[in-house]
Amino acid sequence: MAQLPWRVLRSRPVTFAKARLAAERCSEDLSQLLDSHGTRTRVTSLLQAFIEALQECEANSYVRDSTKYVPCVKGFKVRGVVQIHPSFLGNPLKGVYVYLSNFLMQYNDYVGGIWLTCGKICQLDKYGYVTDGDCLGILSLRITVKLLVFVPQNGLMFGKVVRTLPERASLLVYGIFGVTVRSAEGSRDQANTLKEGDLVDADVDQVKILQKNKWVMLATSVDRVKVIS
Repeated sequence: MAQLPWRVLRSRPVTFAKARLAAERCSEDLSQLLDSHGTRTRVTSLLQAFIEALQECEANSYVRDSTKYVPCVKGFKVRGVVQIHPSFLGNPLKGVYVYLSNFLMQYNDYVGGIWLTCGKICQLDKYGYVTDGDCLGILSLRITVKLLVFVPQNGLMFGKVVRTLPERASLLVYGIFGVTVRSAEGSRDQANTLKEGDLVDADVDQVKILQKNKWVMLATSVDRVKVIS
């Protein structure tokens, strides 16, 4: 099913603790409500990596002293229409989660970032409606839903070094998003000053949205990366 437009009602920064709790609740809901093993495993495994990364950040004194909120992650409340199959009429909430799960861990133009979680769903229509001319009987429901969204932009992010080479290194921001670390201008071997497993403060200076894959590419130079643990 195609994704229909979403209207942003509210967006605000989130603390590490609130982001972690939202991810834990979403993972639990998806584990209970999704029948598709592939989708359930893909999304919940990414959420688990996100949760573990947030826990590590919460435990780090440098991070705690630097910021109260998770950089580049925001909480959204949006309103829109979901479409569910008639087989979910006995449990419309399950149908809503099945629909929304198709768009988790993907870039979404309406919120300008990658959906990480969904939760606190409120159904605005008591019965829903069937679109004129829809011979399949697909039911449309207006809802509000709270989302956790990674909003990619230049600036501070926290990540972990996962690979090092003489001229470059790779980070994972919040356990999910890859960052390529290149050597600083005029130097070819600075990237090897980083070690696998280092927790770092990375000042990202390149962001590219991959519309075809609905994902993001991030990059920075090694002189913009500070080891904090």
